[in-house]
Amino acid sequence: MKKILFLFLLAGVFYACKKDKIGTKPILSFKGYSVDSVVTSTQLMFVTLDVQDGDGDIEDTLQIAPIYDTKIQDTFYIVRRMPEIGANRGNSVKAEVAIRLETQDFRTYQSPNDSIHFLVFIRDNAGNFSDTIATPKIPYNIP
Repeated sequence: MKKILFLFLLAGVFYACKKDKIGTKPILSFKGYSVDSVVTSTQLMFVTLDVQDGDGDIEDTLQIAPIYDTKIQDTFYIVRRMPEIGANRGNSVKAEVAIRLETQDFRTYQSPNDSIHFLVFIRDNAGNFSDTIATPKIPYNIP
């Protein structure tokens, strides 16, 4: 009985000491918008994401595409440089990234009572791509 208890205790110690493996592929998750809806007076909005990367080299590019729900369209991605994250190469990184979108970035189509969401993915310096995520829909009310 003592041997079994010792084995369970030893297994618990190894499990508790296990490192969090994120991997070299960046991981994205949606955090929030800076506005509740897009209206005529909206000049600026931020899409905030949580980004994780196992090797810390996420400083290449971020691509975001606005998707409108009442119009079938080709997906057109806006390409932005990822912000500098400092001397984190070789280390696991968890960061928050706010994507600044101005009027010309999200007013390419105008329809009353529409909604908008975004497709987003990033590429790291090693050429690894994250999965493409879709953000939640928000109202898009441009008369």
